[in-house]
This record gives sequence, C-alpha cells and structure tokens, in this order.
Amino acid sequence: MTDYCKYVNVFQGSGEIDLPAPKGIAAKWFFIKAGCGNTHPAAVLPYGRISAGPYSGGYPTGYGNHLPNSFARPNKFQDGKGLIGFAHIHQSGTGAIGYYYNYAVTTPKYNTSDYRREPVNEYAEPGFYSCQLEDILCELTTDKKTAYHRYTFCKSGGTIEIDFSNNGLNIPDWSKECVHSLTIEKKDNHTVTASAIIEGIKICFAAKADCELKEITQSKAIFTLNENKTASLKLSVSLIDCQTALNNLKTTDSFDTVRKNAYGIWNAQLSKIRIHTEDTKILEIFYSNLYHSYIKPADWHSESFVYDKNKPFMVDFATLWDMYKTALPLIFLTDKSAAEDIAETLLSLGEKTGTLPNGFGLTDRYLDFSDQARVLGIYALITAYRYGINIKPERMLKVIKSDIFSEEKKDFVQNGRCISHTFVLDMADACALSAEIADEEGDYELRDALLPLAAFWKNVYDENTGLLKNDCPYYEGTNYNYSFRQMVSMDERIELAGGKDGFVRLLDDFFGYGKEDVTQPLSPFDYAPIEEGMKLGRFEGFNNESDTEAPYSYIYASRHDRTCEILRAGMKYMFTTGKGGLPGNNDSGALSSYYVFSAIGIYPLAGHNVFLIGSPFVDSSEIELSSGKRLFIRVNNNSDNNIYVKKLTFNGKETEGAKIPVKDILNGGELVFTMSPTP
Repeated sequence: MTDYCKYVNVFQGSGEIDLPAPKGIAAKWFFIKAGCGNTHPAAVLPYGRISAGPYSGGYPTGYGNHLPNSFARPNKFQDGKGLIGFAHIHQSGTGAIGYYYNYAVTTPKYNTSDYRREPVNEYAEPGFYSCQLEDILCELTTDKKTAYHRYTFCKSGGTIEIDFSNNGLNIPDWSKECVHSLTIEKKDNHTVTASAIIEGIKICFAAKADCELKEITQSKAIFTLNENKTASLKLSVSLIDCQTALNNLKTTDSFDTVRKNAYGIWNAQLSKIRIHTEDTKILEIFYSNLYHSYIKPADWHSESFVYDKNKPFMVDFATLWDMYKTALPLIFLTDKSAAEDIAETLLSLGEKTGTLPNGFGLTDRYLDFSDQARVLGIYALITAYRYGINIKPERMLKVIKSDIFSEEKKDFVQNGRCISHTFVLDMADACALSAEIADEEGDYELRDALLPLAAFWKNVYDENTGLLKNDCPYYEGTNYNYSFRQMVSMDERIELAGGKDGFVRLLDDFFGYGKEDVTQPLSPFDYAPIEEGMKLGRFEGFNNESDTEAPYSYIYASRHDRTCEILRAGMKYMFTTGKGGLPGNNDSGALSSYYVFSAIGIYPLAGHNVFLIGSPFVDSSEIELSSGKRLFIRVNNNSDNNIYVKKLTFNGKETEGAKIPVKDILNGGELVFTMSPTP
C-alpha cells in the first residue's frame, strides 16, 4: 500500500494563519473570524474517542499559546508554549463552544521540574506524537479506546502525575469549569481509577503503569520510577463505569505495536481518496486536510448517555452548523460504517429528544447552539439517505416531522418567520427536501403538510435588492453572506434578483469583482475594523462556513467560469502547508473537507440530490465510495493557468450544466475534465 501518512503534516492548522499574500480576486475577500485553524497534533485514530496530546492550556484545543479569540489574529499568553503535560480527549478546530475537554493531564517530571516546560523536537505522524521536556523523551500513541504513554528519563528520580481534576483550558485570568464528585481509587500498586461529573456527564478513567503507584491525593495519582528510566502508562476513558475503562487496559500490545497499528489504520483511511499530482506541496496540503477531515465525530459506540447504550453513539458534532456542508458529506461518500453510525446517532437523538440538536458533545448541554441555525440534522440525515446509507425512510421522516413541528419551531410553522431570516431558509428548504422523500415513500399527508412551508423562503428576500432583508440578526455574517446559498427553488430565487444577469451582478459585487483590495483585521482587541469590513458585504474568503457554498451559485446563472476563478484563487491563497495552513477555524474538519472536494472537482450540495462541479487541480483521483463502487476522476490539460472546465464527460457521455446526480456518482465510473485557459 502507498504510504499516504508520509504526506500528512499533523500540525497543519494548529497555529496562527500564515498564508500566501492574496492576489487578484482573492485579495477582495474579508475575514470576519479568527485567523487560526485551531487544530491539534494529538495522537488519535479516525473518529477516535481517545486522543492524547500536548497540553499547554491554550485556546481552544489545549495546545499552543493562543488566548480566547473570535476575530482577527489571536493574542497570546507569554508562557503558553510551555507544556503542563499531556491531556486526553480534544476538540478539533473549534472556537468558543463552552467546553474544551483536556481531561486527565499526565505530567512526567522530576521533583524540581518547573510548572511549564518548553517542548523541544516536537514530532507527530498520524496516531503518534512525541517531544522532549527537559531531558525526558515523551511519546504518545493510541488504539481505539486507550492512550499509550512512554517516557524515557535521562536520570533516576522521575515521577508521572495524572491530574484527574483538569477540565478544559488553563489560561491566565480565565475561570475553568469545575470537576464535581471526583473519586480516585487505588486498585493495585500499578493501577488507579477515577470517576467524576464533568460538564454534567459521568466520566470514568482507568490508568495502569509499569512503575509504582506511590500516592493518591484528592485530585492526582502519582507514579514513581525509582531506579528505572523508562516508564509506560496506559489510560482509558469510559462513559459507563470504571470497570469498563479497566477492561480497555487489558490489551498486551506494546507501545511500538500500537503505534504501528495506528499508522496502518490511518493509511487505510487516507487511501479512500487517492490523488495523483507532481506537486508535492499539494500532496501535503491534500492529505493533511483529508487527515483532519476524519478526526470528528468521535466513536463512543455502546456508551450513550442519552439513549440505549447498545447502539452506535457518535459524539462531537461541534457543531452541525460547521459540519453539515462538506465534512459529513465526505464521510457519507467514502466511509459507509462511520456514516451508518452517524445516521443512527442522529435518528436516536431525534427519537429520544423530539428534536435534532445543532451540536452534540460530551456535555448535558447538547441542545445548545440554537442561535446558529435550524434543522441542520435534517440536512445531514437526508444527505446520508441520498448517498445510499442504510436508513429506513419512514423512521427518518418521523424524526423529521417531530423536529420541524416541535414547540420551539412554531414561529416558522405558524407564521413563516423566525428571529433570523437564515432560520427561515434553513427550514423552508428542509421542508422542500423532506417533502420530496415523503412523496417518494407515499407519505402524502406529510408531503402536503411540508410543501406550503417550503414556500416561506419568499418571506425573507427583498425584491428591491435581490438580497435577504437586512432587518434581523445574522450569525457570523451579514445578509450578504447568506444571500447566495443554493436552494430548491433556485430558478425563482434568481428571478427575484432580476434574472440571471441581475443575479450575476449581485454575486460579482459580493466576491469583489471590480472592487478595491481589502486589508485584513489584525488586532484582537479592536472590533471596529471587523464592523467596517462587514459593511462591505463581501465574501468571507473560506475563513468561515457562512458562505462557502456561494461560489457554486454562479452555476445556476450559467457562469461556471466564475465558480472556477473563485475556487482556484481560494485554494491557492487560502490554504497552504504547516501550522498556519488553514484560513480559519477548521471546525471539526469543515474547512479541510472543503479543500478535499475542491481538489478533486466535485461539491456535495447537502440534502440535495446533486453534486456540483468545481475546478479540479489534481491530475487524477480515485475515490472508494460508500456504495462499494469506485469513482475515477481524470483531469486533462491540468495546470495553474487552465482553470476553466471546457468539457466534462461522465462514463463517456458529455454532461451539461455543471451538475451530476448523486446516484450517478454513487454508481461509480469515470469523470473526465478537459481544462482550458479560457472560459
């Protein structure tokens, strides 16, 4: 098997942005969100419940030295790069969601060690992280349920402390959420368990070392090495009880075996999409982004704290607002097993709670994030269903009906209006898409109940401007950022904007054609430039998910050339290698998966029964589909200058309109692009 892991930079996106200076159309876009990717380099498997990585307490993953920030370049705290130890369970790419994990901080040290120590010789590969603290070599790897630590000391007298009281970040002058009802118990001279209530959820730990458990305090377990200079430790976490966590430690695999296995698992996962290009930089960017696309959600199978424990349980949709457009469709397209578990989780949540949450993690506040959007779980379920994932349609429609007609959504159902016009768009199209499936399944009563609601999208557009009305709050954007999403009634929406020519003029203004270059905001303490920039009504430049689908709306106005120009500029100037290689919060793989789809040239329109066509910039790709088939994509005349799609054939037949039905993609075959330097 090809070694795809060798192309992955695990650190990609873990620092402040360091992107190429934008030119051309890319210089017209304005970032309203933070200039950092917020990923982490912890050892983790695909969809791994357990991750083990360096802990400084920095925002928001526990790695690095960023202070809390939501716009501009992040401010930093002075000693943040110094590590406190190594933590378990991490968010990936998120911003301020209110809970940040980083449990059971494990610290190798000598009695005289400082509180924080600068890591030296940091190294990471998929499933493995290492560094040196003082003269201690620290190595971490993981299997499906257990983290493995190995510490090599250069002198005797070393200790390893596990702080079970840690919850979240460790930032100066920033209060932390408490750990409640913490109980630590010594099981034998090498083994300890702990349980606590963290973020309203029972969390149970078990740890076992090959050195002596010397002491237990109210919050810590302390192991000593005596004369030994190398120590191994295993740590597991369970949502059920400590015995389950203990059972996870029974493996006899060595550290090196676990590391090798993790590498192999990641290679198999990354091989689901195989690209060919002579550009080694693109190989690194692509596989680094593909890696970060498969980290979340996390698989806690059979450990649900909401519904039946014997079912699949996928956690860390943080949040669906970020993930439903490209991150989840990438999983649905390429990983049937994970897709089925995600679908089962959403269905079970809907059945248990009567609604589908916009975010879901290890917290009892799993109905938070209602200010972001509405019914995104419906889009995720319909996408999975359209991609052939095993979902009983009658069960799905029952959950959809419960969600749409739930108490908190009466404003839309009864009046066709919500606190935000984006909520109306969310719900109207969800009703239209659900009505299609209800009609296919013969549920005409539900179809007839949904179709009138689907027309409510007209309530929120201004016929004078062709844009959404500007008389409501918009989440992380303005009415411009949300005015160019693809809709079921796209022809009507375009007519409302004055027809195709009028719609293109609006899009051109939005993307900055003919406009002056912008200056990106820098200071995290000065919001004024953000306010001024937002008044421009400009594209966010892949810095945030609010409008990432907008480039594809040109397709509906017969201007695919514009789609190609924007995508090629965005992928060239907004993504690069290294810690600064992402343009904004990766948000559980949302931006990374967007890059992956852009590279191969197709775009998943969430909930819709169609893929849209972009401008591929790899020479060829081969995708293992969740249907069991393979999709081959070949790009003729590919180059930096040949950005326009002159001709497109699928299985030998020329296609038109830059759209391909989902069922055709899932059936596999060959998609051939012929590129040109002119439209």
